[in-house]
Amino acid sequence: KHLLQLIDDILDVSAIEAGELSVDEVAVNIEDIISACQSLVEQRAAAAGISIYIKVPNAIPPLFIDERRIKQIFLNLLTNSIKFTPEGGSVTIESGLNDKGDLVISVADTGIGMTSDDISIALTQFGQVDHSLIRKNEGTGLGLPITKSLVEMHDGSLEISSTPGEGTKVSLTFPSTRLHQ
Repeated sequence: KHLLQLIDDILDVSAIEAGELSVDEVAVNIEDIISACQSLVEQRAAAAGISIYIKVPNAIPPLFIDERRIKQIFLNLLTNSIKFTPEGGSVTIESGLNDKGDLVISVADTGIGMTSDDISIALTQFGQVDHSLIRKNEGTGLGLPITKSLVEMHDGSLEISSTPGEGTKVSLTFPSTRLHQ
């Protein structure tokens, strides 16, 4: 299973780097996408003793994006949050519009957090932050770099803020031009 994930990730990286990753952009309801992704990771979170909270207002307009790729983005972020959050912790997904009318979606956890050096490593292909909490044989070191590239392919940006011992917050910002008003 891990080998298949690694192969899929390498194929995605290769396609992104070659500019050959196809995207099929449609108007998607972000709340539906987030709920679907939560359902896919809920069992893993429950087994690890981690709660998932969603704070997404109904008034968010649909986002023009590739549905498969946005799911891939959220699954990467949620999986990382669960992986790096100890039992009893939580993961919160929030979305809203900023002052410019851009869509901001964040995935925040109460996990182990990272230093700025750790963040740089995590955003590097095959870069894995060395922590004892990581479940054995998980991760390819490609999830965050792929996620960042996919967000940027949709005119968005990815920002990570983190404090060791307190948790990590990954914020995605998509421009208002991608919202179906």
